[in-house]
Amino acid sequence: MIRLYQGSGSGDIELVGSPTPREEWADLCHNVCRLLRARGKEQAADLLESIPFDLYEGQNPFGDEFSLLYFAASLEQYVELAAKNEDPTAKSAFRSIAETISEVGPYIRFVAVALDTKSTPQAVSSPPLAITSDAVERALADCEQLVHSRGAASGVDRIHTALHGYLRAVCVKAGIPVSNGAGITDLFKAMRVGHPKFAADGPRASDIDRIVRSMANIVDSLNPLRNQATLAHPNEVILEDAEAMLVINSVRTLLHYVNAKLE
Repeated sequence: MIRLYQGSGSGDIELVGSPTPREEWADLCHNVCRLLRARGKEQAADLLESIPFDLYEGQNPFGDEFSLLYFAASLEQYVELAAKNEDPTAKSAFRSIAETISEVGPYIRFVAVALDTKSTPQAVSSPPLAITSDAVERALADCEQLVHSRGAASGVDRIHTALHGYLRAVCVKAGIPVSNGAGITDLFKAMRVGHPKFAADGPRASDIDRIVRSMANIVDSLNPLRNQATLAHPNEVILEDAEAMLVINSVRTLLHYVNAKLE
């Protein structure tokens, strides 16, 4: 386990119970990032937003009780964060994160990263979006956190929200008329038909158009998957990890494509 930050006392860590509920942690994280940026600590805010930490209660054999930020990382992420642990600037940023959370929330004794040894489907990364909103960015960050902390099925609802908000933002920016209650299928169609960037006039345009139309079928399938096979509602049967990651990766691939066209 890598300790990116460690307060005073024993270095032993034992996680207690489940992580802080997603909504509660997301609100605290958002406020901490705002405070960090107001104090000119951009790197600390960027790290807190980009690493899908969970907030846990912890204890050790000496009876100490404390809170900590914890992330079970893939091999690639673990190696990357191990390198940051050798960087004095990054170490200072993690200290700022712990101290700022302790200032406005629970006392943080550790910022820790463990290697996730579970075998999970490889994830497609989320692109840095040229057109976005706070709601979209928070939904993408929530999805990343949930995939790592609670499984891919828990992230499907948030990636659905991110795509919905993103497509609406694209249509609004381009002046494409859409109703307030338009769903993702209608928004995707409105963008494809009404945005000049999606005019089919490049090489092998008809073949590309068939691929994009197939992606429209994927978009059309997101609503029943989200509503009937995820934890967005009290469903008895939810998606397996492989299928849930297929959904998430499909949406992220679509985000990459649309973002590249708009840039």
